[in-house]
Amino acid sequence: MRETIRGHRLIQEISGLRRMQFIVAAIGAALAVGGCTIHDRSLLAPPPDTYEAFAPLGVPADVRVFGDVAELDTSAMVEDLRDGLTKRRKSNGLQILALSGGGADGAYGAGVLNGWTQEGSRPEFDVVTGISTGAIIAPFAFLGPKHDQSLQRFYTTTDTERVARGRLVPALLGGGSLALSKPLEASIARELSDDVLREIAAEHAKGRRLYVGTTNFDAERPVIWDLGYLASQGTEEAFALARRVILASASIPVVFNPVPIAVSNGEITREELHVDGALTQQVFSYPVDFDMGRLVSELGLSGRRNTVWIIYNNRLEPLYEVQSTRLIGMAERTLDSLLRAQGLGDVGLVISLANRDGFDANGIAVPLDFDEPKSEGFDPVYMRKLFLRGFRDGASGTAWYRDLDDEFAGR
Repeated sequence: MRETIRGHRLIQEISGLRRMQFIVAAIGAALAVGGCTIHDRSLLAPPPDTYEAFAPLGVPADVRVFGDVAELDTSAMVEDLRDGLTKRRKSNGLQILALSGGGADGAYGAGVLNGWTQEGSRPEFDVVTGISTGAIIAPFAFLGPKHDQSLQRFYTTTDTERVARGRLVPALLGGGSLALSKPLEASIARELSDDVLREIAAEHAKGRRLYVGTTNFDAERPVIWDLGYLASQGTEEAFALARRVILASASIPVVFNPVPIAVSNGEITREELHVDGALTQQVFSYPVDFDMGRLVSELGLSGRRNTVWIIYNNRLEPLYEVQSTRLIGMAERTLDSLLRAQGLGDVGLVISLANRDGFDANGIAVPLDFDEPKSEGFDPVYMRKLFLRGFRDGASGTAWYRDLDDEFAGR
């Protein structure tokens, strides 16, 4: 029996141009040329009544699960998580890291991790999860401090041209997205090399778990991918799919085309479309129906410092700014407010699960007093400054909101 856990998201931060300008342009284009181009995928997509039976080609079906279903205790992925954590049986408590979306503001999370390494108390995480820009950070956070330089390089040297290539005219003629994600795809392929994926597979074999979220665009549902299990398949096909999952998680609708993933039900082959994971959830820790508290008790870890760490790559506080009554200004402010409220809801869910299961919940987010201007979606000057701020916060050891209930989410 399926149960929707969260409301649907609108659009996470659009990179390269102002968000509402993109949206208004897209709506205008759709109205202008809606009848000129046909994008009928009815023969490509899985049938609506059986789409849940389709799985990615060439890899085990249980490399992923829908993130909004109830009664997950018997699912293969949940049992795999249980087996992995049981295998580790750490004496100092379980450590879970949840990384949110946030576009270029992922520079903050990258900085926090680098600073945390210098501070000296950064744990080896048992579970790492990532959404959108957090999905790009997650593999390197999972592998530990030896990959800090990869994060620093990506989030301090990347500009918009290394993420997106504009295609406004084709888009206006009915050609889909407003930008091509080829530069981002190339960056992901370069950083997430075969050797890095083999490292992830080796850590998966030790019982550690790495999860990345996308959105199934046809189904309007969150999907959680077990990236460590996927990497452990060790095939070229599995490695390519792992990179496509990361790309999909960061592919903002309207700006980028959805990422197609070939699937089959054993009889016919179809194509799913996956987009930015932040469309359906901006941060997550583990499935709602997974009884983490019971597992902690079984492992003899009750009373230990079991902790969920939340790095939120955006601000959570309301920002007072005198607003214009122009259409685009009001629309942009409305979208900002909606995204902030929805992000607070997702953070609140992570904190609630931690409280339910006897975990501490520690969080950190882009501070309100960081008000550097940004000249483009991925502005390397802005990102370097934000990285340095994150580094200072991570190195200080005092910027975390610790032992949270609703304080962090209610800022």
